[in-house]
Amino acid sequence: MMNAKQKKIIFIIPSLVGGGAERVLIHLINHLDKEKYSICLVLFEDILDYKDDLNFSGEILCLDKKSRWDFFKLILKVRKIIKTYQPDTVLCFLHYTNIVTVMASLFLKRKFKLILCERDYPPKYLPKTRFKYLRRWLIKFTYRKADTILAVSKSIARVLEEDFNIKSEIIKTIYNPVILDKIKDLCQKEIEHPFFVDERAQIILGVGRLVGQKRFDRLLRTFSLVRKKQDRVYLIILGEGELRKELENLSLELGVDKWTDFVGFQLNPYAWLHKADIFVLSSDYEGFPNVILEAMACGIPVISTDCPSGPNEIIINGQNGILVPIEDEKALAEATLKLLTNDNLRTKFSEEGKKKAQTLSIDKILPQYEEVI
Repeated sequence: MMNAKQKKIIFIIPSLVGGGAERVLIHLINHLDKEKYSICLVLFEDILDYKDDLNFSGEILCLDKKSRWDFFKLILKVRKIIKTYQPDTVLCFLHYTNIVTVMASLFLKRKFKLILCERDYPPKYLPKTRFKYLRRWLIKFTYRKADTILAVSKSIARVLEEDFNIKSEIIKTIYNPVILDKIKDLCQKEIEHPFFVDERAQIILGVGRLVGQKRFDRLLRTFSLVRKKQDRVYLIILGEGELRKELENLSLELGVDKWTDFVGFQLNPYAWLHKADIFVLSSDYEGFPNVILEAMACGIPVISTDCPSGPNEIIINGQNGILVPIEDEKALAEATLKLLTNDNLRTKFSEEGKKKAQTLSIDKILPQYEEVI
C-alpha cells in the first residue's frame, strides 16, 4: 500500500533485454528506498532477461510493442498510463523511449518532472537507425521539452549541447554505477571451462552483444596477432547477437578457432571476469561502458579502444589501464602482449582499477539521481 508521502515514479524502457542500460535501471529500482518512492515500471516489449534481478513489488506494465509501426499506439498507451498513475516523476531510458514519452506528454497539464536519459553516442548510433534524419529532428524537438536530460558521459553531454542545441542548464552528467558488494560475491562463483584447466594458460575476455558496434571482428584479428607471439593464450567472448555466426566463421578464417570460444550470454559475467587475465573492449563507440567498470571491480586489467564515449573518462592511460587508437589493431595487439608478459603491470592496473570502481559505486551515484528526481 502506498504511503501518502511517497514520491511516485514511472520508469520507462523498451525492455529488460540483457544490456547495460537495462542493468543500470534495475540497480536504481533495487536501491531506491521503497519507503520514499512508489515505482511503476513500463516496458514496450515483453523481453525480460533481467527480470529475476529486479527486486521490487510495484507494477510492471508491458505495452506489447510488435513492430516499428506501433509508434503512435505507444504514444497513446504511455499517455494513458501517465494520466492514470499521476506520477511525480517520469524517468525514461534510451532515445526511442525518450521520444515516445515526450510525445505522450504533449498538451498534458504537466505536474510531473520529465527526465530523459541519453545513454548512447548520437553521432555514431543515429546514422545506423531507420529514418535517421527524422529521428535526429525528433530528438532535437523532444529533448528540449524535458525538465532534465541525464547524459552518462561528458562527451554525450557536449554533443547534446553543441550538435542538438539543447540548453546546458537542463543537461546533467551522471555516470553509471557499479554494485560492488554484488560483484564481489558473484566473482567467487565457480565456473567450468576447458580453457581454465591449464594453469599456465592466459585468458583474454571480451564481453558484449555480438553486433557491429562492439567490433569483435577487431578483437579476433588482434587475438590472431597475439597468438603468433604467445601460444598459451586463449580468447573467450561472452554475449549473443546477430553476428555470432559471422564471427565464428572469422575465427575459422584466421585460424584461431581452436583457441576461441563464444560462450553466449551469461547472467554472471563477473565470475568470468574475475578468472580471466585481461579484459579487452574493442568497440567503435559506447555510451558509457559499464563493463569496463565491472571488469575493474573484478580486479581484471583493462585495455580499451579510445572510442567515443566513456573509456577515456574511466581509464587514465598507463595508470589504471591502456587506451589505444580505435583503428590500430597492431597497437591493440602490442598492448595485449605488453600486459600478458608483465606481471607487475597487471597487478598495478588491477589495484588501480578497483580504486576507480569504488569512486562510482551505487552509494555514490544513487544520491545524484535522487537530487534530480
